[in-house]
Amino acid sequence: MAIDFSSMKKVNEGKTKIIYENPEDPKTVYMVFKDDITAGDGAKHDIIEGKALIDWQTNRDIYEYLNKRGIQTHYISSPEEKVSLVKRLDRKINLEVVSRRVAAGSILKWGDVEEGTRYDPVITQFHYKDDPLHDPMLDQSYIDFIIREKSGTEYAKMMEMNAEAFVVLEEAFANFDVQLVDIKLEYGIIEGKVYIIDEVSGGSFRLWPYAMKNHDFNKNNVLSELDPEGRLDKDTYRMGGDIGMVKSKFGEIAKITGKFKDL
Repeated sequence: MAIDFSSMKKVNEGKTKIIYENPEDPKTVYMVFKDDITAGDGAKHDIIEGKALIDWQTNRDIYEYLNKRGIQTHYISSPEEKVSLVKRLDRKINLEVVSRRVAAGSILKWGDVEEGTRYDPVITQFHYKDDPLHDPMLDQSYIDFIIREKSGTEYAKMMEMNAEAFVVLEEAFANFDVQLVDIKLEYGIIEGKVYIIDEVSGGSFRLWPYAMKNHDFNKNNVLSELDPEGRLDKDTYRMGGDIGMVKSKFGEIAKITGKFKDL
């Protein structure tokens, strides 16, 4: 029987999800996916019929894989299509944490770096989560100061977890000849511990297929080894791709992550 959300209390509604209290367990909530897609800090907004189901599938597969690999996440289960059951937060950390292997996207404009520059180890950056302010990045030297002088254990833990989750997923996608370029994750506190929260789907990362089977990633710049034009991520939408193409790309991601259970 389908879950009836009509009588449940809505905790929050964001751009792509609705959160409902679980009347049977106050320590968990339901996360219900929507067909909405946004870009440009919410300035661009469309409805893609069927996107909620695709994002839910991708989110389920990625979280189940992260959990299997021992990474601490809020995800518990997916009781029905488009619905995830997750642990309820004590506190949300109002940051987006971005780890990058390959330079792409906004860092090209503000970071004085060439597209395709490879980072080894991955770099991780914190962004204050605020659309009107365009998610400004926190100064790394000050983050280091907080960790060193202010017992900023949450920052240190998020940096460690983000890089670990990136490498785990990078290795998983590599089995299907796709490079995880970067990933954006969010965090919260549950019973005093740091957990990865929110959704992880096609809008959370960049994915570029390998340009060739015998690639060489032992270079400072790996753009020639990858196929950014074949991208499988939200950049298709950001760059003006039609809705059908965006849905198709997200569907390709879901087909890949659907195979993570066999890894």
